[in-house]
Amino acid sequence: MEPPVGEQEFADRMARLGPWPPDVDDAPVGLAVSGGADSMALAFLARRWRRNVVAFVVDHALRPESAAEAQLTVRRLAGMNVKARLLTLAPFPKGRMQERARQARFEALEAACVAEGCLDLLVAHHAGDQDETVWMRHLRASGPLGLSGIQPVSVRGRIRLVRPLLAFSTARLRLTLQAENLLWIEDPSNANRRFERVRLRQDLTLEQRQEARVLQQIALQERQRLEAVLGGQLGRHAVWYPQGWAFLGREGINEETLAVLIRLVSGSAYRPAREAVQTLMKQGYGTLSGVQVQPAGRFGDGIILMREERALGPFVPAKAGAVWDGRWRLLTPDVPQGSLIGPLGDAVHTMDLRRLGVPYAAARCLPGIWHEGQLVLWPRLGTAFGEMAAEVDFSWSVGVPATGENHFRT
Repeated sequence: MEPPVGEQEFADRMARLGPWPPDVDDAPVGLAVSGGADSMALAFLARRWRRNVVAFVVDHALRPESAAEAQLTVRRLAGMNVKARLLTLAPFPKGRMQERARQARFEALEAACVAEGCLDLLVAHHAGDQDETVWMRHLRASGPLGLSGIQPVSVRGRIRLVRPLLAFSTARLRLTLQAENLLWIEDPSNANRRFERVRLRQDLTLEQRQEARVLQQIALQERQRLEAVLGGQLGRHAVWYPQGWAFLGREGINEETLAVLIRLVSGSAYRPAREAVQTLMKQGYGTLSGVQVQPAGRFGDGIILMREERALGPFVPAKAGAVWDGRWRLLTPDVPQGSLIGPLGDAVHTMDLRRLGVPYAAARCLPGIWHEGQLVLWPRLGTAFGEMAAEVDFSWSVGVPATGENHFRT
């Protein structure tokens, strides 16, 4: 039988996933804790490794008993001497429930981490999750990007996601809790065979799990090689502009460079489909994934990529930290009460875009502050918008870099 996870074993794992901030009150490490065995084991191991941690327990409100389970988890964490915060999500619109729940959960966790001063959030994906993920992607004939699986460290939004349990089986995690007489909650959905992951969890043989690990290691090496090639191509041929658009020189246009720049400009969580990218390359221009691609003209020999105006998100209340269109975060706290964040649109007609060096279509999609139908604050985005009467600060906040997205060391 496998042993529980040892204190030094976990500490060594965390050392490989660092660096970490000092273990002080102002810099806790965040923990995503659902109350299940894996996340409760994570909380126990993390608190034994470090004094300053804070657990975030999310109540999705998807099941009648979820509120009581979340409160029970908070009490159990307190018994483990782990500081905990309960986060309750607002009701979701119908449709794509699991996807919406994941996105809402991350947004709540990210905001909570920022409020608590956490740079890092530990999540409880374990070795079994990795096997199942790789095998699902193997069945779908994924390439190196998919078969490289769940990465131990990645950056998303304003925080770093760290998955220290990928090296440990769920059996060892449960033994760790049992050795300390610690309890957990069993989610009934984890046994529901309607879900593909549950079926794989129950049906994958030991030989298939071993094959998945071999596939993942081979894919990871190939992905690192491809990332290095892609980084070189982008460095030679692409230019990123702080107004949220990009230039790609003719010699650098290929499926990979075009796909990652479309993802970057749109802020999408996923790259566009390969077939759609191939079609766009044949045309030489068009729109894809909310991004407009057109010949660069006066900007050089190549193409420019800009946000498609009709794909922009709706106006949102202008509060410090608010994100508009999934791409721009408002930094300035002092804005008129009741104002909104929305695109500049026709207001750009008063700007000398040629002198500023900004494409017309890109400028129309820049964020501004609107109040009672009037643009009252212009964006200050690292270019000469200083002629405007009043300016406001935004930062690019998509969290999907073109390359180097993940830390591949394990």
